[in-house]
Amino acid sequence: MSFFKRLSRTRTDSYVEDYGDNKYRDEKYEARPTSSRRTNSQPTTPATALAPTEPDSKDMYSRQQGPQEAYGATRGLPNGVNGSTGHNALPPMNPVPMAPIKAEPMPDLLTRAFNEAVRPYSDKIEQLESQIADLQSYVEQMEQQRAEVHSWIDKRGLRPDVPPSIAKVMDSTTPDSANTLNAQLDRKITIVNFDLHRLQDDLNDSISASHFASAMSKFLPDITRLSSLPTGPRYAFDLILKLGGNLNSHGGLDTGDASDLAARRDFYGKLDQAMEEVVRRRFQENEEWAVQREIKRIEKTAAYLRNFGVEPYFPGTLDLMRRELEYRGQPAGTPPRYQ
Repeated sequence: MSFFKRLSRTRTDSYVEDYGDNKYRDEKYEARPTSSRRTNSQPTTPATALAPTEPDSKDMYSRQQGPQEAYGATRGLPNGVNGSTGHNALPPMNPVPMAPIKAEPMPDLLTRAFNEAVRPYSDKIEQLESQIADLQSYVEQMEQQRAEVHSWIDKRGLRPDVPPSIAKVMDSTTPDSANTLNAQLDRKITIVNFDLHRLQDDLNDSISASHFASAMSKFLPDITRLSSLPTGPRYAFDLILKLGGNLNSHGGLDTGDASDLAARRDFYGKLDQAMEEVVRRRFQENEEWAVQREIKRIEKTAAYLRNFGVEPYFPGTLDLMRRELEYRGQPAGTPPRYQ
């Protein structure tokens, strides 16, 4: 019991001494030793306590003074960036060069205003171009249909019977139209002549020359049309002579009927007028033509008809052909007499 009383009194006195002596407290904390292993025999002063001391070689936990890195130096990241290699480090990747972005120019207000003003007209032009394309397609379709119709007409030999407007188109668009028209006209003249002779035989009586001439005269407009085509005058010349020959083969010359003879003269006069125009066009084509032989051919028929009192026979045509022969015998540069 007395032991605890002494111990408590001793501790009480020590506390009073620690807190009561401020000088001792300041020296205790200011002169704090730098190491717990340093002996207490060497007194320390505040100047020596703050000065840096070299580490003891025997200190177990001595610190190594390593080189300090500069401020802002790049440190390796734990994920492997900037060259560090960690467990989860990503492989180094080369940066993909990006295409340079071209700066768009500022919009031109004048150009924009012009485009806005022209836009209605541009739309109208596009609409008209579309309509033109449609019409062109329609025209091509119509031309194809027209060609098919013309082919159908020619297959049936109806070219001489078509209206003048269609005939003009067919003659200008169909290749070798003169040869085609000549073949159809020749065939048609032959059929009509055969039908007239058969009718005469069925009636057991001759058909008057005026009726026969009237049937043959209907071919003169088509022959004139034929003579206006290229190479057409050559075919027209032969067809006109064929019309005259058909009337001659009709007979009735020996009857001496005045009306019949007058009808023949009138018909031969029409043929002569049509033949003169054909001969002029044929000479203008400068084709190789045996004119002298054709003259003799006509003169032979004229001499035969003269025996029955039918004359003249192609008088204008013969005169024109003779003058052309005379012109060919003259020096070059002299115009033909029939012009």
